[in-house]
Amino acid sequence: MRDEGIIRAWGIGVNTPLPILKVMEDADPDVCLCARQYSLIDHASAVNELFPVVRKKNVSLVIGSSLNAGFISGSPRYNYGKENFKIPAAFIEKREKLRTIASRYGVDLRTAALQFSAAADVAVALVVGARSAQQIQEDWNSLQAKIPSDFWGDLKQQGLIEKSASLPAASEA
Repeated sequence: MRDEGIIRAWGIGVNTPLPILKVMEDADPDVCLCARQYSLIDHASAVNELFPVVRKKNVSLVIGSSLNAGFISGSPRYNYGKENFKIPAAFIEKREKLRTIASRYGVDLRTAALQFSAAADVAVALVVGARSAQQIQEDWNSLQAKIPSDFWGDLKQQGLIEKSASLPAASEA
């Protein structure tokens, strides 16, 4: 249909990298939604397995759920689903480490999470849930905020961000 001019682009939207990898193996999508596996909490698989193939195949990625369904902001759930209240201890521990470092730099962790997900070199868009106009304004403000480059370096040094992960452009608060 794309070749016939009926559609301009096509793709899939899923929660984990594996289906995106599979569809790129079997077909030629233009854009895919990676809806929860590229966040400050969970991004190793996307960085190390998905992104290299996306670059090679020249597929655009839309990144979703940067906050892991609000978990990074303090929600008592992790991602979506029937058992989203069963949060792995490792993720709770990582969130606490992230909060500690963010506090040391005077950085809002929610803001850092949004900027991190948007900084992926393969990302063409970021989908962030909002239930009010105020949250939309807060999202926009978060994406405009200045975060010290030392903050990002500290996260990498502590092993909280994959070494090959893209970081937001250097800015000083």
